Amino acid sequence: MSSELTSLVLNNENESTTVESTKPKRLPRSAKKRLRYERICQQRKQTRKKKKSHASSKHPSSIILPSDSSEILTEQVISTTGKMFKRAANERLAEINQQETAPVICIDCAYNQSMSGKEIASLARQIGRCYSSNRRATKPVRLTLTNWSNESLLAQECRRVNSGFDNYPIILSDKEIHEYYPSERLIYLSPNGDKVLTEITEQNVFVIGGLVDESVRKNMTFQVCQDKNITCYRLPIETHMEHSIDGGTFNQILSINQVFDILLSYMITNDWKQTLKTHIPERKGWVIKKETEEDLNVDKNKIETN
Repeated sequence: MSSELTSLVLNNENESTTVESTKPKRLPRSAKKRLRYERICQQRKQTRKKKKSHASSKHPSSIILPSDSSEILTEQVISTTGKMFKRAANERLAEINQQETAPVICIDCAYNQSMSGKEIASLARQIGRCYSSNRRATKPVRLTLTNWSNESLLAQECRRVNSGFDNYPIILSDKEIHEYYPSERLIYLSPNGDKVLTEITEQNVFVIGGLVDESVRKNMTFQVCQDKNITCYRLPIETHMEHSIDGGTFNQILSINQVFDILLSYMITNDWKQTLKTHIPERKGWVIKKETEEDLNVDKNKIETN
């Protein structure tokens, strides 16, 4: 009996020893800290690589410039980087600002009294983005700011958030929009516009209301147009797009720089679907409508006519 008990005890001890030996050993606290530090360093390294790659992809390596200021059709590609790019781009914009026939996109800065300090700072950033898009465009426009005051809070914010703003080749005017340009040339863009913009002609002046309204007060820009007898249009979003099945906000309120980019892009591509697909944020929930047989037949007739 005693021998059986002894063998049982030995077996239990052997089993417990085997179980303990198969369990992974716990790392010392110092080793855990070292592994965690190495993991964080690796993550930071990968993040820096991604940022560097993204920045280099956004930074232009060349710019298309007119070979002669009076000859727009003849172009030459000049490889540029950094300060050289900015200088060449700004010189090109300065030349375009002198051309009476160049297309115009105007930001109407008449709403400063209706915005908070935070909203004005946001407007200043959006103006900076418009300038940046125009500087990089293959077909820039005359970017104009009306109702402008160098002493306003907006001017101060533009200088604060946009480095070198006073040297930007932007046309500034203290006049109201309908005083600076003939009313018959004005096309004022508003999400509440009563007409749909279908074509863009360079003879018109396209106006974007300089309003950042986080409380989304409706019809402000539309009412201004009504009061001053200016034609008010909305972008053809509903014409070419529909609601996504994935959901979204489905509103048509865009930032000033997004509207600017849409106008600038359409002037180059002459394609609303491509332009809207590229520049309407996905969170809005708008997707390009699927083409019907009728649409395909219309496109086919256009091709045959051409």
